[in-house]
Amino acid sequence: LDQAACIPVDTHVWRIARRDYDATLEDVASITPTVYERVGDLFRDRFGPTAGWAHAVLFAAELPAFRSALPAAVVEEMDA
Repeated sequence: LDQAACIPVDTHVWRIARRDYDATLEDVASITPTVYERVGDLFRDRFGPTAGWAHAVLFAAELPAFRSALPAAVVEEMDA
């Protein structure tokens, strides 16, 4: 679809952004349009034109079915 920088933001992606990229998002109560754009920008700033791919990998890593494939140290950091 040629939209590799698109980031669909849901509660899982919001949690990833809060935990890994911007702790100030902890103070945000809900995903407003401004927060949606901010989270997308965090991914685009960090991963550039392939931010959508990074989103897909990070999102999948949050799913229980894939967590067992992650190194223990990564899971511990995610749970901290």
